[in-house]
Amino acid sequence: MTTPSAAVCPKRWLVQVCHHRSCDRGGSAAVLAAFREHQSPTILVAESDCMGQCSAGPTVKVMPGNTWYCQVTAEDVPRIVEQHLHGGELVRDRLHPRFHPPDPSAER
Repeated sequence: MTTPSAAVCPKRWLVQVCHHRSCDRGGSAAVLAAFREHQSPTILVAESDCMGQCSAGPTVKVMPGNTWYCQVTAEDVPRIVEQHLHGGELVRDRLHPRFHPPDPSAER
């Protein structure tokens, strides 16, 4: 997956936060509340039912781009908002490896 540049960032983002049982036990209510603090005309935040990634929760999906973040905490939210939604750079240490496998060439 390529990293979106700020020049091609969409005018609107949809941030979906899983709020099903497993993610909720992992703190998704706090993650949802933290994202809602950043909601704006360009950032829509929505509670989601189970996303099927229970072992990696709390899970957050950002559209467009179909970017999946895993094990997200409320403390991660400002960085995701600033770095990804405002800056166009993915937050690599929170990318879900099932959807965004690590690039072996980046480790050299």
